[in-house]
Amino acid sequence: MMGSPAVITNPADIGARPVHRFAGPLLLPSGGPACLLQRSARRSSSLLLAHRSSKRNTRNYVRFACQVQAPERTEQSREEYIDSEPNEANVSFIGVPQTWASLADAHGDKLAAIDPHQSPATKLTYLELESQIIQFAAGLQSLSLKAGEKVALFSENSSRWLVADQAVMTLGAADAVRGASSPADEMAYIVSHSESCAIVAQDSQTLERLAPALASSSASQNGNGSNGAPHNGVHRPAVRFAVVLWGEPNDKCRSLLDCPVLSYAEVLARGHRTSATFQSAPLSSGQLATIVYTSGTTGNPKGVMLTHGNLRYQLDNLNFFLKPKPGERSLSLLPPWHIYERSCGYYLFSCACTQVYTNIRKFREDLANYPPHHFVCVPMVLDTLYGRVQQQIKKSSPVKRTLARLFFAIGTAYIRARRILDGVALEYARTAPSMFRVMLATFTAAVLYPLYRLGQVLVFGKIRAALGIMSTVISGGGSLARHLDDFYEALALPVLNGWGLTETSPVLACRRNQARENVRGSVGLPIPGTAVRVVDPDTLQPVPEGQQGLLLARGPGVMKGYFNDEASTARAFVAGDGWFDTGDLGWRAPTGVAGSNMAGHIVLTGRAKDTIVLSSGENVEPAPIEDACAVSPFIQHLVLVGQDHRMLGALVVPAEDAFKELQEIKGAMSDEEIRAVIRAEITKATAARPHFERVAAFEILREPLSVEAGTLTRTFKPRRPAIYAKYAREVADVLSKLR
Repeated sequence: MMGSPAVITNPADIGARPVHRFAGPLLLPSGGPACLLQRSARRSSSLLLAHRSSKRNTRNYVRFACQVQAPERTEQSREEYIDSEPNEANVSFIGVPQTWASLADAHGDKLAAIDPHQSPATKLTYLELESQIIQFAAGLQSLSLKAGEKVALFSENSSRWLVADQAVMTLGAADAVRGASSPADEMAYIVSHSESCAIVAQDSQTLERLAPALASSSASQNGNGSNGAPHNGVHRPAVRFAVVLWGEPNDKCRSLLDCPVLSYAEVLARGHRTSATFQSAPLSSGQLATIVYTSGTTGNPKGVMLTHGNLRYQLDNLNFFLKPKPGERSLSLLPPWHIYERSCGYYLFSCACTQVYTNIRKFREDLANYPPHHFVCVPMVLDTLYGRVQQQIKKSSPVKRTLARLFFAIGTAYIRARRILDGVALEYARTAPSMFRVMLATFTAAVLYPLYRLGQVLVFGKIRAALGIMSTVISGGGSLARHLDDFYEALALPVLNGWGLTETSPVLACRRNQARENVRGSVGLPIPGTAVRVVDPDTLQPVPEGQQGLLLARGPGVMKGYFNDEASTARAFVAGDGWFDTGDLGWRAPTGVAGSNMAGHIVLTGRAKDTIVLSSGENVEPAPIEDACAVSPFIQHLVLVGQDHRMLGALVVPAEDAFKELQEIKGAMSDEEIRAVIRAEITKATAARPHFERVAAFEILREPLSVEAGTLTRTFKPRRPAIYAKYAREVADVLSKLR
């Protein structure tokens, strides 16, 4: 069935109960007001008691609103819901900041956050977390922060980042977020561009780096060094105060900034003193909650405006893909200002999970010390874990090595046969498999199943235990290579690969943790309430199911626009009628294919702006080829070039550890020998591809790509323009060898 237009909505969304702003994963206490009084009596925080005594009637109303059941709806009403504007007059709207009270009531004694690598190491229950959010918000209010103002928040992942983020939102203000390791000029640009009136930084060192750039930025923008003068017709407010989340502000830090600089503890203390008069701000669905600055590939980052309705929509609907239980543990590795980590974190907290904060240096230890039920990560992290397992297998005894490789071969063959029988083999999404192929899959699965089960006992179960992930991996921020999908499925460790953008807050689609719905190679089904359309990139007209096109999205998660950038906002919505141009290419699995359970699943094929057009007229999507080459243990990264040439070339970053191990066996290797190994790996990876998708020439880069060098995004994807600029000589050398 190839004739119907590829407008994708969630199949489970049709004729079902609508996505309701008050229905969601919040786990609320039963027992009504008496239960609340009983629980409140057990609390030791005088601040919380004072605050809650004036809020109890509101809390009961919120609980009632959260339990409202919405009426059945039809396909037409679903479309009306997608197209409708947020209801600004809806006084009963519940934003993310208003969920902490209900979580504290229902799960006050449960651990909410474990932050083992900070000084001091921190553990917070849900009751303590809510208390700190309220105190910090009251402290910011005592410093005259008001609803509608902006605060620049520069910090890496930690429990105090969460407290600061939610405190700002509780006041009806918005935070403009970025990492503390970002370049100082970039942070200064964000302070100015976002019109922030305050700065919350990770530590004094962050402020010390920022202050000179901030002074330079103010002087260049205002012409006279005045921090509050108009610039291009927009008033840039003066920075009235700054806060450091960890440690104490030092004298150098205070002297560099022309405003008060407070510690985290000082803000909490101010909040405690003013708690009696503290009032949280009423929130509306369309109200600005945060400005998330995109990584960008050239120029300054754009500020994505996300509303409280955007964030709440994610909270209410991610349970379509994953249903965590109270008390389950998650490991938080990614930067919290990245909206993928942030929305997943909000959702897991709303399910009363315990979040353990880790970092790239400690996460392997923390997988063992705090085994998570749910691990939110990006494909590179999964590839790193895969590589370490392969290294351990390679170092094991010949018998164990042979056994492991045998069972992985058996496991891969078994799961691929099972996918065909379950109707989730992506290669048959467009056309049904032949009867012979089905019979062969049936025979293969029947014969290999006992051996696969034996492999679970002898090999896979032990590897899964060593990895430490007990239930689910949630992967996003990039495409997932086929070998990783095969590896983790063989281990019986579900990987839910999703798709989205900062501009869509972020989840647009994800694979479900349900039998016959986790379609490997796809990014799953759209999140309920969101529509995805596949269109011709030139005409923007819908294309048939199964045909590649540009992906557009529309729904309650789509951003308000880019802050102070009407031109970029207009370009993002050039398709009209609220359709956002994702810039991604992909196709929709067709309906009506015999035996298929994949109808409606989305498959990504690349980025529209990354497409390489050869002089022969062939369009090449680099991501699948690069992913195929990166399967090699000897290739860390590979970036294709070749625009307007007849053939493709590549820049290659070798995997140093793999070559060190090889040289321990073979002895020192010359540059030409290293090139020969890489050439053989590229040839093997691209042998089955059309001739124009094979790599004809390459150059080796002698330093790794990295976030710090600006050659990787914060989710570890190559920043092509930055790479092409930094390695212009190597690019020229490759292109000179191409026809």
